[in-house]
Amino acid sequence: MLSQSADRLAQVSLGISEELGHQNKMIDEMENDLDKATTNINYVTAKTRDLIKKSGGKKNFLIIVGLTLVVVILFFLIIYA
Repeated sequence: MLSQSADRLAQVSLGISEELGHQNKMIDEMENDLDKATTNINYVTAKTRDLIKKSGGKKNFLIIVGLTLVVVILFFLIIYA
């Protein structure tokens, strides 16, 4: 009876060990994917900053946003008037 319990405990322990091994591999793969995504995001962010600087900086960006809001407001005034 005690030996059977010990055998079952050993089998459960091996199953847990195998499952932990699989999960560790999955975590490592996710970490690698996350590192790649972080690198890509940093690259895109740097390129976006460069583009904003080359296009006149925040001033031109705010002008574009303001004009877009004016167009949207005028559009709604035309529709509802």
